[in-house]
Amino acid sequence: MRGRYAVHVVVFLKKTGLDRGEGKKKEEIKMIDKTCLSYWFPKIEAAGLPVPETRIVNMPNEAYEDVFNIFDGKPMTGKAEPFFDEIKAAADIIGYPCFLRTGQTSAKHGWDETCFLESSEQVPQHMVAIVEYSEMTGLVGLPCDIWAVRKLLPVNPFAICPGYGNMPICREFRLFVDGGVVRCWHPYWPLKALMNGGVGRITDDDVGSIFDRLSKEVVLLPDKDRLFYLASKAGLALGGSWSVDILETEEGWYLTDMAEADKSYHWEGCELGG
Repeated sequence: MRGRYAVHVVVFLKKTGLDRGEGKKKEEIKMIDKTCLSYWFPKIEAAGLPVPETRIVNMPNEAYEDVFNIFDGKPMTGKAEPFFDEIKAAADIIGYPCFLRTGQTSAKHGWDETCFLESSEQVPQHMVAIVEYSEMTGLVGLPCDIWAVRKLLPVNPFAICPGYGNMPICREFRLFVDGGVVRCWHPYWPLKALMNGGVGRITDDDVGSIFDRLSKEVVLLPDKDRLFYLASKAGLALGGSWSVDILETEEGWYLTDMAEADKSYHWEGCELGG
């Protein structure tokens, strides 16, 4: 659902000198990436907004390189094991099942094999899957230096998407803010995304009916003021223009994700979408 990202640590993988056997080379350019969870989450949490319990873990370069050995057809050397242990320790504190992601993405469209973590034994393969997804995103991929283990929020899914690794589909909204001013809002799930995920294949409800219930206009919700309040407060806490993703849970609305507004997806037809 995201567009292209600015980067915190961009890893450019260049295929250079292959005829000389040099393989892939890596260059790092460091800059502030406001879209990274490590930037916006501490500020949002400090502002008192409802967010999932989250443990942030930094991935050492040697761990990343060890994981990347798999994509070069080589066995891992064991250098990533200490980092895997850090993720497992964070997950033990949060409790299983939990939600795994990098600072940039969760690769949630592969749910069962990526972000949905049921046990410590799954950590290595799920992390490898998220790294692989990150490397294939865009022209240069997404950085994997920041990881987060998050509490899995209690929800009542409207449907399951078998085409997205059995990902549960819940009511979510994306609101765009400039500072404390809400500029526009959209239901999170377009109809095409639900259809591509195969919602209608495992439920008696027609996919159109599910879409209608998911995409109920914010202004028609009985607690709509709560959503506007959360988005506005998040915008004030960070300043500037942002997209704010808010999820309906059994415990109320939670802010789950943010990104700089110009790097976020608008529904077709939105005047602010460019």
